[in-house]
Amino acid sequence: MNIDYVKTPFTNNPSMIRLEGSAFTQNPNKKYLDEKQRQMDLLGGKLLGETEISKKENLIEKFINFCNLDNNLSLRELTTKFEEDFALMYKGKMEIVSVCFPSGWVPKEKLGKNLSDIHEPIADSEQLIKASDKLTDYMTKQSIKRWVWTITTSKQLSNFPDYEKPELSTFEKLYFRVETQTTAPVDDHTSLFFIKVDVLPLSQVWDKRILESINSMTDNVLKYKGLEQIKELLNRV
Repeated sequence: MNIDYVKTPFTNNPSMIRLEGSAFTQNPNKKYLDEKQRQMDLLGGKLLGETEISKKENLIEKFINFCNLDNNLSLRELTTKFEEDFALMYKGKMEIVSVCFPSGWVPKEKLGKNLSDIHEPIADSEQLIKASDKLTDYMTKQSIKRWVWTITTSKQLSNFPDYEKPELSTFEKLYFRVETQTTAPVDDHTSLFFIKVDVLPLSQVWDKRILESINSMTDNVLKYKGLEQIKELLNRV
């Protein structure tokens, strides 16, 4: 796995690159689709939804047409067409959400919010919040790609806040979790946001750049990401 996005010093600033190619996987892996179905069976009401504005503006139809899918699919049916989690932004706000593999947040609670409000809980996110309005506008003009990564004791795709993680033990039981976030413009008011989650044994991707980046994180970021004890363990390896 290429981890060039792991930077030192670490920052939450919205660094990104121009996306070349599709914003989502064209031939989804069945393991993702099966796990999405399992998560919906467990927590569906908390993982996906749409606002009244979405219903009024037929935003699901916009989504379907953009992705060249069959008409009359429900949001639950759409969810199992993609490896990626997804959201639809309309006039600066999240009007559709389908996130089966969240990283410590409740997706449906973010419906109707703009990027500034969505990013507000993130530690040291001042620059990210400051850039949110410009980013929202840019997303309707250009396809972009960025990455968000962390280290965790859980090998599960879903990091829903109610799920307990295994206790920290050894390096061999740590996992590298990365979200590849892509966006695609639909029209002047609408963009799609996709999140592909990968979770790999940390040993498979280990590089000193990971430790250097973690060591450069502020105390606020370490606490937010739950990396305080993990940092100590990694510095002993």
